[in-house]
Amino acid sequence: MAYLDFETVGPPVPVWKGCRPYDQVPVQMSVHREASGGKLVHNEWLAEGPGDPRETVARKLLEFTRGARCILAYNAGFEKRCIQEIGEHLPHLARPLDEVTARIEDLLPIVRNHVYHPGFRGSFGLKSVVPCMVPGIDYEELEVAEGGEAAQMLFSLLLRGDEMKKAERARLRRELLKYCEMDTLALVKLHRQLQVLAR
Repeated sequence: MAYLDFETVGPPVPVWKGCRPYDQVPVQMSVHREASGGKLVHNEWLAEGPGDPRETVARKLLEFTRGARCILAYNAGFEKRCIQEIGEHLPHLARPLDEVTARIEDLLPIVRNHVYHPGFRGSFGLKSVVPCMVPGIDYEELEVAEGGEAAQMLFSLLLRGDEMKKAERARLRRELLKYCEMDTLALVKLHRQLQVLAR
């Protein structure tokens, strides 16, 4: 079992070949893997600088999810679209990327159709669901607390990083890595809680 989350940038003026305005391009990824005995293994990747990240993210995705029969995401249509668009840009990797996409399952419909808590306040977004379902996971403790904020920080880090001091770039990278890791760890714990409720 693997748990996947992408963070993306969508520049209004395309930066990389073949992109359209606001195309969402993955520039960060977190994957938790459940090994034998329930032990968690974490892999992560975050692009460096303004170069086109698509070849590297594709290869890292294939590496991090190799052997996982099921890959869980939340609102998985987003991850699937990102992977499909990368495959269109990189036809030599399209087939293995399609195989990854075929293994992705979505936790969002399960939650939306079978679980409700007043603390959701009408929202089924991961940041609304997880604090109610999984005590101890708290995004408020992070400097980066939601996806829009992460996208802005990623844009600054990757495409305007030369305007920042080295220490500030390093701090941003650390905070972004913590945020994306929290998303996949939250997925792991949410999945486990749903399994408990289903018994």
